[in-house]
Amino acid sequence: MTRIVRWRPRLVPLALLLMTACAPAAAPSATGGSAPPPTFERDYVLRVAISTSITTLDPHAAIGMNPRRFGLYECLLGQDEAGRIVPALAEAWRNVDATTWEFTLASNRKFHDGAPVTAEDVKYSFDRATNPDLRLAILTRIGTVDKTTIVSPSTIRITTRGPDPLLLKRVALVQIIPKAYVERIGANELAVKAMGTGPYLQKEFNGTDRLVLERNPFSPTPGQPAQIIVRAVPEASARIAGLRTGEVDLVDNVPLDQYETLKREGYQIINFNQGQSIGAFIFPTLAGEPTQSKLVRQAFNYAIDKEAIAKNIFKGLTQPTGQVVQRDTFGYNPNIKPYPYDPAKAKQLLAQAGYPNGFKIKIDVTLGTTAADQIFLLVQSQLREIGVDSTIEQSADSAFLLDRWYGRTARAHIMTAGLLNSPAMDADFALTWFRGNEPEPARRYNNPEFDRYYLPSTTELDERKRLELLQKAIEVMYEDPPFLFMVDGVRLWGASPKLDNVLPRGDQEPRLDIIRKRV
Repeated sequence: MTRIVRWRPRLVPLALLLMTACAPAAAPSATGGSAPPPTFERDYVLRVAISTSITTLDPHAAIGMNPRRFGLYECLLGQDEAGRIVPALAEAWRNVDATTWEFTLASNRKFHDGAPVTAEDVKYSFDRATNPDLRLAILTRIGTVDKTTIVSPSTIRITTRGPDPLLLKRVALVQIIPKAYVERIGANELAVKAMGTGPYLQKEFNGTDRLVLERNPFSPTPGQPAQIIVRAVPEASARIAGLRTGEVDLVDNVPLDQYETLKREGYQIINFNQGQSIGAFIFPTLAGEPTQSKLVRQAFNYAIDKEAIAKNIFKGLTQPTGQVVQRDTFGYNPNIKPYPYDPAKAKQLLAQAGYPNGFKIKIDVTLGTTAADQIFLLVQSQLREIGVDSTIEQSADSAFLLDRWYGRTARAHIMTAGLLNSPAMDADFALTWFRGNEPEPARRYNNPEFDRYYLPSTTELDERKRLELLQKAIEVMYEDPPFLFMVDGVRLWGASPKLDNVLPRGDQEPRLDIIRKRV
């Protein structure tokens, strides 16, 4: 059946309005009524400090959580705060058949140099992104795309290798770049000389830690920042100091030990925790090892106090979970409850599995945040209480960790993981790592019952049926856990009390172009 989608404005849902509760409330007037609505600065400069270097402006060379990062680029489609598909460079789209979608470009859209957006640019962008010889990072997210065909100057068809229920969300990850511009300057230059259609264009970039953006003259929006300055500031203390002095307006990765103090001081702290799970793989594929036993992996999940992690380490900003899918993610199973903290039950299961006296294991931990260190010291301690001695090996060497991840070198029994369902906000992005048809030695889980539900979900176009399949797959994972379920992720941004519209999103970063600043 052909399905045509055309965009119509929606009423703002009440839940979205309530998100603005993080902003300071209007004070009552002397007569008892509400204060007048706030006034906002015009043509102001928004200053942002982030914790990581800006390694490239090539939108296909990195797959950060946010495909619209810094507002330089747009895709054919976008996603709103709830992860719903919305128009971007395409104003309409339709499902031609099980493997073909057709997109109609919006009229009068222009790149930052004034060149019109054409079907040629869209085809060039997708052909580049899916070219295996270029080894661009975005290919890992859009590997189902087979070809892109121009139907007319304003119409493009995208064909997949098989039915793909995630195609629209994959399309919302592929940024459109101008063919003539890239061919003229070369792909290497695109890394430092961006050219997109987004609300902001590049004015300056030093290649590592300072990017200056200016408002797109072809699509200005009243109240937008006239200029955005993004700086990479790795030291958390320096970012927080800048927020306090007013040198910056917005910072990422607020340390958990600063959260309560900054809130008391009046700063907005916004939790962008959608789409992330904090936990660890427990590998059942290690031949001859205790973790091959389902009972052992269940015991590990009973042994860890997830409420303590949520309340003491994450300051109550998150909640325990028994699945790698979050409440706002498609596929979430509301019937799955977290494993309760029950050391006695854990010991009983170890005895049933044939390990009444415990055993020794190794845990791989990515060297990173204070929270991660605290979590796995707690895990080590609580596993010891049920008779399991663990050795923690920390590493920041990405090559070493990738070799372990893909099984190219011997794996530990447990390996930390922060599984992401963002920005698609779909369970598939996390569940795909557990499929049994992964080649050896990369396979991390091999449960035919899980595959019975998960694999059909990857081609099921009926949304209701697909949801049922995903929820069944999650039930199997809970009963035969290949994962140490802990809590939903926490990612804190800090904002000046003067900023409005710093809204939580599934892609883990605020939309800079909609932020407003009070006078």
